Amino acid sequence: MEDWRVGLVTFFSVLAGLLAIGVANEVYLRLSAAKIKVNGKHCYVTGGSQGLGKCVALDLARRGANVTIVARREEVLKEAVREIKACAIDPKQQQIEYVVADITNSSAAVEAIETAVTKQKQPIEYLFNVAGISNPGVFLEQSPELIRKTMDLNYFGTVYTTHEVAKRMVTENIKGGHIIMVSSVLGFFGLVGYGAYCPTKFAVRGLAEALRVELQAHGINVHCYFPGTIFTPGYDLENLTKPEVTKEIEGADEGMTPEKCSAGLFKGLERGEFGITTDPIGMLLRCGTRGVMPNNNFMLDTIISGLAWIIFAPWRVMVDRTVIKYASKQHSK
Repeated sequence: MEDWRVGLVTFFSVLAGLLAIGVANEVYLRLSAAKIKVNGKHCYVTGGSQGLGKCVALDLARRGANVTIVARREEVLKEAVREIKACAIDPKQQQIEYVVADITNSSAAVEAIETAVTKQKQPIEYLFNVAGISNPGVFLEQSPELIRKTMDLNYFGTVYTTHEVAKRMVTENIKGGHIIMVSSVLGFFGLVGYGAYCPTKFAVRGLAEALRVELQAHGINVHCYFPGTIFTPGYDLENLTKPEVTKEIEGADEGMTPEKCSAGLFKGLERGEFGITTDPIGMLLRCGTRGVMPNNNFMLDTIISGLAWIIFAPWRVMVDRTVIKYASKQHSK
């Protein structure tokens, strides 16, 4: 009986200790997090004319920010600006601008930033790198040009913009600036049909992790968002070229609207998270493949990482078998 009581006391003592560590970690994260204060600040959003980028711009306007959105199509930008202005909490004070630019060109990306700063008459303190494309397909059937185009926008567009904005933040001694990059849950793992896309999002994650360390020396905060499926016009286009085997593996994908993704992104930013996810699969993948990425909550992330290893082991087997089975059917035709 005594042994039983000792065991029970030990179990609950350990459990209480783990809970205390989890609570302490959460309190530390909240207290040490760099506060998001966009009111009156210049926020620059690439890909801000539609989808997630536009929703981020709308939420920024609702928080009192001066917003510049960047994309290639002027008519779509003009319409987005009208919507964003309608959300401003102080329309007379807040400035909502747009810049037409192809950020896959380094010179154009730098020029766009200069134009935005000139229009707003204030430096950029918050950068949201949202612009991106996805063209799913069988890798062996895709052209080198398409593969390069995907990398140019998703990665190099982010690099060129981030490089210029970060340099300006350091030169102008802007402390507490924030640089937010958008990767994807496919920046955590490779999926058949996304051979051209996954490497670009892995690259964005790598860039964010490297700059998180480097730029903290200058008081600049870096975050990386890993959304799952977002129901946008771009997603509809993806499904036109997505291989059937990919659709089979994805199943009934429970995606999110861009509005919910934006809300989740800001929630993560307000908590001071580096790696931000907004759905259960994304959380499992973040914890299961986190490497040296900072924890969002030490205890919770550790528990979830253990679950991820258990859950993803049979999932990998299922995916492999599905792909092999699909390939056999294609060869037998």
